[in-house]
Amino acid sequence: ATCASKIRECRSAWWGGKVMPARTEFGFYSNQQSQVLALQGGQVDVIQQIVVQGAQGLLHDPSVKILNIRSSNHREVHMRCDKPPFTDKRVRQAVALTLNRPGIVHALFGGLSDLGNDSPFAPIYPSTNTSVPQRHRQIARAKHLMAEAGLAHGAEVTLTTEQVQEIPDYAVLIQNAAAEIGLKINLKIETSAAYYGKATFGNSDWLDSTMGITDYGHRGVPNVFLTAPLESGGSWNAAHFNNKTYDKLVADYIATVDLTRQREYSGRIERLLLDETPIIFAYFYNYLAATKKTVSGVVVTGMSQVFLQHATVA
Repeated sequence: ATCASKIRECRSAWWGGKVMPARTEFGFYSNQQSQVLALQGGQVDVIQQIVVQGAQGLLHDPSVKILNIRSSNHREVHMRCDKPPFTDKRVRQAVALTLNRPGIVHALFGGLSDLGNDSPFAPIYPSTNTSVPQRHRQIARAKHLMAEAGLAHGAEVTLTTEQVQEIPDYAVLIQNAAAEIGLKINLKIETSAAYYGKATFGNSDWLDSTMGITDYGHRGVPNVFLTAPLESGGSWNAAHFNNKTYDKLVADYIATVDLTRQREYSGRIERLLLDETPIIFAYFYNYLAATKKTVSGVVVTGMSQVFLQHATVA
């Protein structure tokens, strides 16, 4: 369930500046469309979070205010490094090279997203090494890599993921892109409960699938993204990536407090992950919330926090 709220103004005398809300009422909705209709119909004043897909009408509604902040929210496309056809890193690289990242950002987010470069280092992080070249679509190169890996005639794999926000649409874009290099991707779209299962290896489609897409929320620093999904013993290592050089670089990065040194380590990590490509990080999408135009003082963060202590309704 997702959340929207109604702010009730206090009308009694108040001597401390702007009148504070008398109370807030929280409503829970099973889908985004219900929230959008509630905001447009005046039943709620604030929607905690929206995504572009399904909320396009709000983005151009003059009665609505969009709160838009850059974030490290993203999707991780893991490829099992210990299962064919992804045991060969050239196949993983080839899949990553099929994606038209600017096109994906435009189609799924209307441009309200940063490009990803197949590492957890989002553009918003000060420690991201921006000297590392951005990966872009290269179909001829991808076909060559497939041929080098002995898959000139293609291969077949199942991509398992969850029915959340834009993820199913993203899965179709990946499916269509991979078809250009002969990789047939069958889609298995599940509920989040089915996808995550018990969230342990051997009991989770998330952690056990050969290929999958997982949603990751914003973090203020990349440390969690660098460790749990990518370290050799990581508890979220759906790619089953095992690289001791990577593990050491991450440990050194986390132990370093000097920003210049952090960027040196992040550059080495970014280049290693571009070479190995256990996970595709194609985009880091903006965090969006919506309020009625008459509402002011609402503050949101990329971690889905909503602060209403200074919220007022005109």
